[in-house]
Amino acid sequence: GNMSVLVNGSPTEEINIRRGLKQGNPLAPFLFLIVAEGLGALMRMAVERGRFKPFKVGSGGMLVSILQYADDTLYGLSKRC
Repeated sequence: GNMSVLVNGSPTEEINIRRGLKQGNPLAPFLFLIVAEGLGALMRMAVERGRFKPFKVGSGGMLVSILQYADDTLYGLSKRC
């Protein structure tokens, strides 16, 4: 297949896709979870080192440093249980 990327609303030249996971591949959700876990770990390190300041949510003041779409994350969590 071929694809192009929108840059400032204009498509780039088409790129020939030969390898990798494509949308609809059953392994795609697991790849998402691996990347999300890595990003979460990087954000925790950034908070610990003072490079990023999380914000407080709710009356309990829960600290949040990253938001993810629940449907993507919960898909993987339901598969682990």
